[in-house]
Amino acid sequence: MTRAPDVALGVLTAVPIVACAAVAGSMLLSGDPRILSIDLALPAGVAIGGAVVSAVPLSLLLARRGRTRRNARLEESRAASAQAAASQARAEHRRFLARLDHELKNPLTAIRATAVAAQDGDDRDAWRTVDLQATKLSTLVRDLRKLAELESRPLETETVVLEDVLNEAIEALVDQQPAARGRVTLSVTRVPWAVPPLALDLDLVSLAVDNVLTNAAKYSASGPIEVRLREHEGWALIEVADAGRGIPAVELPLVFDELARAQNARDVSGSGIGLSLVTTVMRLHGGDVSIRSSEGAGSLVTLRFPLQPTR
Repeated sequence: MTRAPDVALGVLTAVPIVACAAVAGSMLLSGDPRILSIDLALPAGVAIGGAVVSAVPLSLLLARRGRTRRNARLEESRAASAQAAASQARAEHRRFLARLDHELKNPLTAIRATAVAAQDGDDRDAWRTVDLQATKLSTLVRDLRKLAELESRPLETETVVLEDVLNEAIEALVDQQPAARGRVTLSVTRVPWAVPPLALDLDLVSLAVDNVLTNAAKYSASGPIEVRLREHEGWALIEVADAGRGIPAVELPLVFDELARAQNARDVSGSGIGLSLVTTVMRLHGGDVSIRSSEGAGSLVTLRFPLQPTR
């Protein structure tokens, strides 16, 4: 990166020497008899010579000190950035543990209370409650394990047509939730640029799309759900929009954290792992996920895949 500036500096340094040498040579060849005489007192000459000799190491010393200061400032900046990142990671870890404690405490409390109440009889409703809460714990553990596995799972890429993935996800949703039939529509933009087939991990991409689409159906009991596919500035965009309950603004920055669930979504079953899975899938593909939401109006989730594969 620094070779071109070094070459230019070398050329500029050599120009005066070459020019003066050429002039001196022409003067010698022409027999120029003129003599340049400089009268300089010896003390002044000694002083000037000392200054010239000292200037070289002094300039090197000043340049070294400048580099040392710059390196020190750079190291301080890196250390501050690392400290900020570590502090943020600790804060996220504390939030995760607090959510995990909350998610585990409620079903465990319900199981213990129900088991105590059912000790003296054969209360089938009580044991159904135990089974329901145990199932909730099992689902939570399963989703946490799936998230951990995704972090180290290598991508198994193949040529994927995103329009086909979206059609299959919509069909699967309608099969699971017949009430969603007629509410979900797919819009694909093909002009002037269509989304080409991409090298993706089909299973992971399907997992991400299924999670986003299922959330849209869960949190919007009625109203349309629009799924859109388009190309934009070198990215393939999948947008899932709903007219559901939306997310409170104060909780929106945390929705992609593990076990994060908005306060207005506590009545809907879920582990709070879905969007974390989506985030991991998108990151593994060199893409990202974002969300816009307004409480009481709905949400728009956008998945972005690079059209050129990342290395």
